[in-house]
Order: sequence, then structure tokens, then C-alpha cells
Amino acid sequence: MKFLIALLFCLPLFTQAQSWRPDKAVELVVGAAPGGANDRIGRSLQRLLQDAKVGTVNVLNKPGGGQSVAFAYLNTHPGNPHYLGLASSSWLTTVAAGRGTLTPRELSPIIKLLDEYQMYFVRADSSIKSARDIVERLRKDPASVTFGISTAAGNPIHISVAEIAKLAGADPTKIKVVVFNTGTDTAIQVAGGHLDIGIQSPGSAMQLTQSGKLRFLGVAGPRRHGGVLANIPTMREQGVDVTANVFYTIFGPRGLDAAQMAFWDDALASAMKSDAVKKDLDFNFWTVDTIGHRDLPAFLEKEMDGYRRSLVALGMAK
Repeated sequence: MKFLIALLFCLPLFTQAQSWRPDKAVELVVGAAPGGANDRIGRSLQRLLQDAKVGTVNVLNKPGGGQSVAFAYLNTHPGNPHYLGLASSSWLTTVAAGRGTLTPRELSPIIKLLDEYQMYFVRADSSIKSARDIVERLRKDPASVTFGISTAAGNPIHISVAEIAKLAGADPTKIKVVVFNTGTDTAIQVAGGHLDIGIQSPGSAMQLTQSGKLRFLGVAGPRRHGGVLANIPTMREQGVDVTANVFYTIFGPRGLDAAQMAFWDDALASAMKSDAVKKDLDFNFWTVDTIGHRDLPAFLEKEMDGYRRSLVALGMAK
């Protein structure tokens, strides 16, 4: 009995010894330039974590290499939980296509945060009025349409363009696709008449759409967005069955221990469920769908296998 009582008194001390929290500023690495969806999510997380008294969070933008530059940098801090990296699924397709130098297995996957279904849009005065118009234009002349995406070739957005090309009977590898460091850059280029079609997050094109310079064509997702976009049909509703979902995941550098992983998993999951995030979710049309660190590796492997199959089938990877 004395042993059991002693053990009970020791348990809180043991749990406390296993806990961890940041004791200095945290660096959140974003693999895209300021202004686009990746950066907006990074800035939102910065504010949410600081408001939750987690500590100081600094956002570091490191664009390039389909986000590979950012993750190479992240992994130069092994075992240090004060460094986090935000990955869109564009990085996973870079890895799936064999173009990355790291894989998720060489990092510490912490939590999947949210989904972001992309929008097809054109210049306001474009002759392209619907998703079917894209198919018809490609059917007549695959080289007559230029597309803008970010942040990596072969990502889920690029795959959706390739699928439209296949529907039109065109060679997906011959379609003209320009890759930018942010979705905002894509929107600016389309508004300026330098590209025919952009496919990006709603937030990246929203300002130029509201100012009358761009026009949304369709949602590349399973359902319509709400709010001010409620009247924009899905691509599927228009007879073009394609989706482009970009999801976002937080990684740590390799070698984080169980307590560090659990802290960030809990802190970030709580942030995505808080009242403070609702304004950002509504403004950017983000859908929260968290997967914690225990289940995340299997989810990422499954997604990457699907990306590999799609890229090979579309002639975008070997």
C-alpha cells in the first residue's frame, strides 16, 4: 500500500518532467514568397499561437524549388523544436515526382491543418466564360491557352490542368503552364493579360476579383464555397470533373521527441478549433481538417502514392 501511495505521488512529477514548451522564439519557415496562400496561413498561425501565449513566433519566407529550399533549411536544425515548417501539398508532389532532396520520412510530421480548394479564374473581359470553354479551346488548339499556378510544377493544381487537357484530347505535357512563387503573383499576371487562366486559392485572387479585374470561373472542389462565392459553380457542375485541393501540414526538423511533437500537435489543433481562427477561415475559404502526428505519416504516404500514380499517368513523372 505504501508503495502504491508513493507511486501515485510520483506520477504528476513524472508527467511534468516529460512535458515541454518553447523557451525561446519559434521560427516558422514558409516555402513561398509573401502575399500568397502559404504566407497567409503562416501569418495566421503566427497570430494564433502568440495570442494563445505559446510564445514569440517569427515567420521566415524561403521560396524556391517547389518548397524544397525551405525544408532543406528546416532540417539544418535537427532535434530543435523551435523550428517549424509549413508545407502545402505542392511540396509532396515535388517529392512524389522525384524532384525533392528530402521526404516527409526525414522530417517530423506534426499535424495536417486544413484543406483549400482552388479556384479557376480569368481576366474580367476574357472570352472564356465557363469551364467547358477551357476544354473547347484546348481541343481546338492546346497551345492557345496559358495557365498560371504556384508554387511547384506537378502539384495538385497542375494535375487538375493536365486532367482538363486529357478531357480535351490534348497532350498534358504540351500545355503551357507557368509556375510562380505565390498565388498572388499568378492573379496579377492574369489580370494584366499575360496569362489566360489562373488556378489558385480564393484569397489570392479575391482582391482583384472584387475590383473587377478578374472573374472566377469555377471551384475545383466537391462543393461550392459559401459567402460571397456561393454563386460560383464547381467545375464538376459545369461538366468538367476535376478537383484541385491543396492541404497544409506542419513539420518539424528530424529528431523531435514525443513530448515536443505532442506539444505542437495539441497547440496547433487547439488553434484551428479556436474562435480566433474563424475570421481567417471565412475570409480565405479554408476548411479545417486536422490529422495529428500519430496518424499523419500513414496519411502522407497514401497521398504521395496517389500523386505518383497521377503524375505517371499524366506523363509528368517516370
